[in-house]
Amino acid sequence: MATTVATLAVAGQTGAPSVATVREAPLSLRDPRVGCLLDGRDESAKIIAALGLLPSDGGEIHQPVGRLGLGSEVAFPANVTWTGENIGSAIIQPAPGYTGRLISTGKYNQISNVHFHGMRTSNVLLTVRGPRSTFHHLHLSNSGSHGMEFVGTDENASAHANKITDINIEDCLGVGIFVNAVAYDNEFLNVWVGECRTGVRLHDGACFFDNLHVWGCVGNGVELGDSAHRNIFQNIYVESNGTGGAGSGVVLWQVWGNQFVGGRLWRNASNGIELYSSGRTRIMGLDIHDNGENGIRGRDSAMCQVIGNQFYDDTTPRRQDRPIVTVGTSNNWIVSNNVMRAYDHASGGMSLAGGNNVVSGNIE
Repeated sequence: MATTVATLAVAGQTGAPSVATVREAPLSLRDPRVGCLLDGRDESAKIIAALGLLPSDGGEIHQPVGRLGLGSEVAFPANVTWTGENIGSAIIQPAPGYTGRLISTGKYNQISNVHFHGMRTSNVLLTVRGPRSTFHHLHLSNSGSHGMEFVGTDENASAHANKITDINIEDCLGVGIFVNAVAYDNEFLNVWVGECRTGVRLHDGACFFDNLHVWGCVGNGVELGDSAHRNIFQNIYVESNGTGGAGSGVVLWQVWGNQFVGGRLWRNASNGIELYSSGRTRIMGLDIHDNGENGIRGRDSAMCQVIGNQFYDDTTPRRQDRPIVTVGTSNNWIVSNNVMRAYDHASGGMSLAGGNNVVSGNIE
């Protein structure tokens, strides 16, 4: 790695000797010791060699403009920072004939300003296998599988406490973002996912999403199942999902304690949000409108709160059947301070099953 030396005077000491500070410059993939051509052909071995040139306690690699082809999965060691020249032209893609995963990360990694392009032949573009890494200013597209997958194996090898900001993911044949096993406490800010099979899927909990836009997916926009408990979604915009004929904005299966606060669920082929045996769900401050079936549909989901939302349908003829429908053992719901006129729906007002529901302060 190149070395940058700066000479500084000691503050407040006239005539004091200067102090030299040393900062290692990033290792470029075009450095002769690495020798990447960036022409799309397989350069996995060169990347592994470049990672071996970094100091034992980590360092930074710079990816210039060009197409980095990978013919095998490259695993980052701890404390590696990878920075692209710019998000549009520093591209990571599968080499001709390769159908596996591209990059996987460890602990304390940073990746930014890169475009992962799967060419519809790759497996997962970016696999997060460790904790406490940062990913920002990334574009992931055309995966033959998922865009990003977070997956750990146990508490000593978990994919938790990562931060993901300013990410665009599109046109993946699998899931845009898949939070898989042992991948809790991850934080997502300013994430845009479009035209994937499924936008976001969570199988673990305690994650935080703020400013999430999911649109145009073949099936559901957002799915929560398995152990996806206690997640918080804030300022969400989930629209026009179900382009394959069926699909809801958000679907929850046998999970509990999730919150959806602020935003819009609209123009999805099926329901705005569906709950299956998913109790203690809180839905607040959303516009839920123009969906193909109902605004909210709950089945066997108890102790849910629906507070301060707007339900309506502006289309002609109206598509959204009812604002809220619950069936089965959906007991102890609190439904209050919502605007959900029967007139604004195809079949009328809400229909609640179960017992011990509290309904108050709504405009119906």
